[in-house]
Amino acid sequence: MTKAGATAGLVGLTVTAGCFGAGDDEEEDEDGGADVEATDPDELGEQLPTYQFLNNAQSYNPPRHDAINLMADQFGEIGLDMEVEVLEWGTLFNRVDVEYDYDFSTWHTFFTIDPVLELNSTMYSENTDPGEGNFAGYENPDADDLMDQYLEEPDADTRIELIHDLQRTLMEDLPQMPVVDMPFLAVYNNEEVDNWEADLPLGFNSYWTMINLEMQGGEDTLKGYWPEALDTMNVLGHNDENKHTYNFSVMYDSIVRLDNEGEINTDVSLATDYERVDATTMEYTIRDHTFHDGEPLTVEDVAFSYNYISENEVPVYSVQSNFIDEAEVVDDSTVRIHMPDDNPLGPFNLLVGTQIPILPEHRWADRDEPSQVNVQEPVGSGPLQFDYWDQGAELGLERFDDHFAPVDFEQRFWRIIPETSTVWENLRNGDLNYEPFGRIDRQLDENRDEDQISVESLPATSFWHCTPNQRSDGLDDPEVRKAAFNAVPRSAIVDQILFGVPEPGFNVVTEAFGPLHTDDVPRYEEGVDVAIERLQDAGYGYDEDGMLHFLAE
Repeated sequence: MTKAGATAGLVGLTVTAGCFGAGDDEEEDEDGGADVEATDPDELGEQLPTYQFLNNAQSYNPPRHDAINLMADQFGEIGLDMEVEVLEWGTLFNRVDVEYDYDFSTWHTFFTIDPVLELNSTMYSENTDPGEGNFAGYENPDADDLMDQYLEEPDADTRIELIHDLQRTLMEDLPQMPVVDMPFLAVYNNEEVDNWEADLPLGFNSYWTMINLEMQGGEDTLKGYWPEALDTMNVLGHNDENKHTYNFSVMYDSIVRLDNEGEINTDVSLATDYERVDATTMEYTIRDHTFHDGEPLTVEDVAFSYNYISENEVPVYSVQSNFIDEAEVVDDSTVRIHMPDDNPLGPFNLLVGTQIPILPEHRWADRDEPSQVNVQEPVGSGPLQFDYWDQGAELGLERFDDHFAPVDFEQRFWRIIPETSTVWENLRNGDLNYEPFGRIDRQLDENRDEDQISVESLPATSFWHCTPNQRSDGLDDPEVRKAAFNAVPRSAIVDQILFGVPEPGFNVVTEAFGPLHTDDVPRYEEGVDVAIERLQDAGYGYDEDGMLHFLAE
């Protein structure tokens, strides 16, 4: 654990004078506090507590590691007493997302199909108990109401108005600070694979991407990597940042799929047709298909999957289960999904139909506690099927030739490679042919001009966030959070750590969501001086060491 001020790894990193650090009439405090006029000691109350900023190891994500150190330093400049604790990623994620044992955290937020699907988990007032998703501890009935209305509203235009109001509310309260808008990147060896089509809003690692890839130069294997070992092959068991999504989205079919315009496309969906029967009922026509083990996929399997996941309260699909009352078979090709009468969902296809995996009933019906099942050889019906799993080393899938939306490659593997330098060496020589994470780092900057390396970019739905824990004394005040956001050196992080690739963040719903995004939200100027002025105006004072205090009552 280190005190803020020790920015290990930040070689030559500076923050622009006039925006951060000392102003024209001030000298920087060498001890790392705000150099401001001290408040009368008789007027000072308690100093704000020491805050822990959890950081991932530098080897796991070097740019984010450096950015967190820089943010912690800048928080120190506005008078906050900061400590940085470096943790292995799994431990860090558990501390924040399950235990809520932290003060500040930063990572890459992966919004998926719809922003409210994520916000309903991370910002809803009733989800603040440990492990329920709202790790910020944010409570606002007005935001809850806007999310509730959005999820119930069947009219798309009305939903747009509601989500615009939600963005303004969240950016006024600032429970989560969008640091930089990270783009979708396709990074690949163009001598072996091409035609990377993004699925908006899922990006370049989507089902649509996989079924549209075109192999080059006689190559028949899609070769990627993971930085850490996978710990389960259970599609109902993963619950840590959806790290298996790229596997399961192509191993299991869902009722409906999106195309590269973000629209439901029945040509690549299990359902060949669908209809909203009434406010709480969806009806689907299911195509003839088979599972990887040769057994037919029937409407009974579809109904079973929805009922089984809902009845067993599978944690990873807890949001979707809220909108499933019962699935019923109508005839040999038709299934109906009923929503609760008191909880209709407007964008049901988007938020549920694209998410729930269709399971083979003959393999799952006798399994209790499905999220805990030890699955070694998963069976789905998607365009890729399980081949082998050398746990801790490599996972292999192979093409399912009987699929209605086939892939162009014969095999796909992920090799466990923790070191990015090794990844890039393998990518250049063809031992790997794509970088599934599309990380922006020095290795990308140094290799993107190689002839065999192609990099494609487009706006993404996700961003780096800095999230204060509102359970911590002082961080429950929106003015303290806003001052911290003023102090976040977003431009410096983009220019000096991320090689100018992304854009500074300003909204929790990015422009990649199209009409769901709005620019009309509160904006926050960058600058330590701006942050200090905000804190003083909000009724905080500074001691002679430049540390921030509550004022005496």
